Amino acid sequence: MTLDAHDKLLETVLQEYKILAEYERLQSEDLGGIYVTPSYENPFLWFGVIFVRSGVYKDGVFRFTLTFPSRFPNDSTVPTVTFQSDVFHPLINPNDGVLDLSEAFPKWQAGDNHIWQMLKFVQSVLQNLDDHTIHSNPVANNEAYELLVENRTEFLVRVEQSVEESQQKLYDLPAHPDRFYICFDRFNPDVHGPALQSMKENKGTEVTTPPSSGLSWVRKGMYQPLSK
Repeated sequence: MTLDAHDKLLETVLQEYKILAEYERLQSEDLGGIYVTPSYENPFLWFGVIFVRSGVYKDGVFRFTLTFPSRFPNDSTVPTVTFQSDVFHPLINPNDGVLDLSEAFPKWQAGDNHIWQMLKFVQSVLQNLDDHTIHSNPVANNEAYELLVENRTEFLVRVEQSVEESQQKLYDLPAHPDRFYICFDRFNPDVHGPALQSMKENKGTEVTTPPSSGLSWVRKGMYQPLSK
């Protein structure tokens, strides 16, 4: 291996270590309702899903991806959050699903900015929209912004459509399968019932269930994640 090749390999390893460190840091942060996992195939891609617990988007289950720049975190380029289904929101581009992060992260500052902060921003703009002042100009979705300001009733109708669509797509599989893609299975009383009962009774004993398929399950009508 040449010196240049060795240096390149070392740089790649260190970069992937920094991304892994960002992921491990998430474990100590309060990110209730948000779940992310790195792609098996691509260390610069994370899969995510947010279960919205309050606000006008309540009960929405929105999938998104988080894509890291090729030199992250060694330059000022901010990672990209892209929603996989239509989310009618002033800060989400209706054409490509990209969330406008510019008001919170105009540029990436290594050491000061972290991925958990981005995810908290995602959580905030969906769960606390009424408390969030939008400073972006122009906004990512001008129609959503105008309805929010001028016709709240119609805005809420469009938001509800987004929420319902997200619930309908909860069990969809990815177009390009990845071993670590976050999948959900429909509630099966025979498979998931014992685990649910154990949670209700708060038992510390082991629950005997069929071997895990690697899927999480969501009880119909509840839209709350309950992992096996």
